[in-house]
Amino acid sequence: MKKYISIIAACMMAVSCVDTVIIPDDKTVDEDFWKNKSQVQQMVMAAYQGMLSENVIARLIVWGGLRSDELLPIDKITGDVRDDLRDINLANIQPDNMYAEWSSLYAVINRCNVVLLKARDVVGVYGGPDPSYTEGDYQADCAEMKALRALCYFYLLRNYRDVPMMLDAVMNSSEEYDVEQSAPSVVLDQIIADLTEAEQNMPSSNQYESWQQMGRLTKQGIQALLADVYLWRAAMTHNAADYELVIQLADKIFQYKKDTHQFLRGEAREEKDFYLEEGKEMFKELFIKQNNSNESLFELEFAGVKDVSANMAVCKYFAHYSGTNDPYLFAASNYKYGGATYISGGYTADWRGSMNTYDVETTVGDFTGFPIRKYVSNNFNFNPSSIGTRESKNRTYSTNYQQNYMIYRLTDVMLMKAEALVALATSDDDTEHLNAAFELVKTVNSRSRESTATELDVTTYNTIEKMEAIVLSERARELAFEGKRWYDLLRYAYRHMEGVDITKTLAQINDEGGNFAVTYDAMLKFVEDKLSGKGAAVTAKMKTEPSLYMPVPQRDIYLAPSLRQNPAYSLNEIYSKN
Repeated sequence: MKKYISIIAACMMAVSCVDTVIIPDDKTVDEDFWKNKSQVQQMVMAAYQGMLSENVIARLIVWGGLRSDELLPIDKITGDVRDDLRDINLANIQPDNMYAEWSSLYAVINRCNVVLLKARDVVGVYGGPDPSYTEGDYQADCAEMKALRALCYFYLLRNYRDVPMMLDAVMNSSEEYDVEQSAPSVVLDQIIADLTEAEQNMPSSNQYESWQQMGRLTKQGIQALLADVYLWRAAMTHNAADYELVIQLADKIFQYKKDTHQFLRGEAREEKDFYLEEGKEMFKELFIKQNNSNESLFELEFAGVKDVSANMAVCKYFAHYSGTNDPYLFAASNYKYGGATYISGGYTADWRGSMNTYDVETTVGDFTGFPIRKYVSNNFNFNPSSIGTRESKNRTYSTNYQQNYMIYRLTDVMLMKAEALVALATSDDDTEHLNAAFELVKTVNSRSRESTATELDVTTYNTIEKMEAIVLSERARELAFEGKRWYDLLRYAYRHMEGVDITKTLAQINDEGGNFAVTYDAMLKFVEDKLSGKGAAVTAKMKTEPSLYMPVPQRDIYLAPSLRQNPAYSLNEIYSKN
């Protein structure tokens, strides 16, 4: 297995969606490997290990945060990293930008495809060599790999819109694999089909031990991912049925957490709808202790997976990039304690202001930023006499960060449901939907505020517009720096955009002379505010749908004739192919 892992690691450096090697071009080794249940499980874990790579997590951080109003690049860093982060921040992205590379996610997809191809040959009842590897084991492994593959495709979809679907394993580098992009409707249908099947075949988290309860995609993690997918499709298509499915999936998760709370905690608790960590303890339980809080649904697990030394992406992007230098990214000034993000609900007494950033205002090139605290602080005791007092120093410099990277947790799903409820409201008088959404927001909000603080008042949020705004701002406070914000803003934009056609690729729309959907101005205002005087010039480049997505990587445009460049970068396509 060490040979396989070393080969996988080496291939990660040069892999592309058309040159994806996971099993060596050595038939003897291949034939000698797939012999027992343990080897199948090793390859299942190798797929998760791919998600832990610095290349993957760096993209989850940059894709989910930098294009939004959350993050700013640091000018002190040098070379291509600085230039490419700065270009993304200022909407000057080129197809050769290192963060436009999608190869690391396609490598994980191929690992999943290899397991889906080879695992059946090991099942005893199918004539395989291991009688202990049962039909049930095989179905669970396939479900897990389809779910992990779906997660990768969902990230790709939200960042590129039109992506090549690779559902077959590439076993060696000599195979030609040239696949054209699929429209969002095709990709979403495949993701939903895979997740719906996986939900039926995966066990619940309490059937796993230790870190695997939240470090693997269990039934509840899959339900959270599926709810997120339906929420995305509903925003693009304005389809009420998808919003209803979000609510149904969220309720399944809530009921499971409620039913299993006493079993998982081993102690009697008062009966309530949501068992959330206490406000001042949440930071420790979710982002420091690494003991997989009961709030967690799925996180990329560094402590449990072997052969992964550290979460180097979190180290470089949020803590420091070399020695005692600054990190690659700071929080935008809106995310300081008392900044616009925290007072948009009409209050400031929010513990998350202390959890999310350090109290060190810093010049970040032409902008003002703050060091990020979430993920990289090891100090449990940020409970000073005043809620607004925060640590003013960064975490001790280290290259051994094993902090897990959060993908889904309970409050995320609560706010997904709130978003769906607001979208289903038929008018400002639809108190059934609006009040239900408000109660979810209030529950998330209240646990992070001083007990003496005035609670949110439903009468203040008595319209669809106001409730949509408070859900969006509550997600910003609760999920800051967890790779969510850009996608939240895109859904917000799509809900107000007309003429979005998910059945066609951007290239098809362009070829047919069609008009691209116009970006919702209120969404761009968030990005503009982060960039101060340069904001209007940046958002002027983001006025239509194609500009909201990344370019297809230049290397892949060259290697795969069937790939089409995003029309927002079409001049670069001409340059690349000549």
